[in-house]
Amino acid sequence: MPVTSGRRNPGRVRAVVYAVLVHAVVIGLLVIGFRWSIKPSGEKIVQAVAVPESARRKPEVPDKRALEQEAARKKAEAEKAQQAELKKKQDAVALKQKQEQADLLRQKAERQKQEAARKQKEQAEQQKRAAAVQRQNEEKRQQKQAVQSLQDQLAAEEKARQAAAQAARAATVVDKYKALIRQRVSRSWSRPLGVAKGLQCVVSVSLTPSGEVLAATVVRSSGNSSFDRSVENAVYKAAPLPLPDDPTLFDNFREIEFLFNPEG
Repeated sequence: MPVTSGRRNPGRVRAVVYAVLVHAVVIGLLVIGFRWSIKPSGEKIVQAVAVPESARRKPEVPDKRALEQEAARKKAEAEKAQQAELKKKQDAVALKQKQEQADLLRQKAERQKQEAARKQKEQAEQQKRAAAVQRQNEEKRQQKQAVQSLQDQLAAEEKARQAAAQAARAATVVDKYKALIRQRVSRSWSRPLGVAKGLQCVVSVSLTPSGEVLAATVVRSSGNSSFDRSVENAVYKAAPLPLPDDPTLFDNFREIEFLFNPEG
């Protein structure tokens, strides 16, 4: 017996298997045909026909092109499904980005709204504070003005009081020195001969700060010219007339009038 190789031929094995299967089919068909041949005449007899081995059908070999087309179709469908899934994801990402963008815009608008409200509130508070400061300043100004007005009023009243007091003192001093002047003139006067008693006149006298007489004129006559001239002469003779030491009172003696009554 020849030594065969340990490696079998697959094609030969497959041909042997096919041959065995074909013989089994033929034997089965012969058995079935025999059984049909012994059945009653009323039944249809089916005669088995032996098929020559050469006419046996060869096993179908898969079409390579069809397989490639099927594979290409499945690949195309897979790619299409993948693209659809990718597009779905992209659409989802785009929608999410759009929503995020909308959220950002909404948040930005809300922040701008809040910032505008904050600035408006801050501006209102600043205006309120400015108004309060202005009101306080106005109140202070009015209070200061009221105090100043009161002080001015008090000062005016004090000045008026002092002026009144000074005027009263001046009047007292003036009256005193006018009396002294009348006394001085009376001592210097000599009654003219033939002049009756009881005569009197008003004489106007102009003086210098030192008491010198610039002019002496009877402004309201006694009715007797001799008496009037004697009074004027007595005024000149009595110079310098007495005046107060306060020079501010001289205006009261720059020109004075007094009633001369030798018996008064």
